[in-house]
Amino acid sequence: MEPLLNDGDEILVDRRSLPFRDGIHVVRMGDTLMVKRVASAGGGRLSLLSQNLAYPPVSVAAEDVEIIGRVVWKGGRI
Repeated sequence: MEPLLNDGDEILVDRRSLPFRDGIHVVRMGDTLMVKRVASAGGGRLSLLSQNLAYPPVSVAAEDVEIIGRVVWKGGRI
């Protein structure tokens, strides 16, 4: 997620069960846990987007992704 999040940054994740809204989320796909910008793509699909343009967007069925929580704060070295 560079340049938004860098290796070693800390994040605060809101894990409350709230209605979904687009934003930065911690998600699980299978055995993989990741932080991605998640956007509703319609038709029961989500787009997983990286801030790093080297990684293309990924379209997935909403049921194939577990949203762990929404990132609400980040801190890191200056």
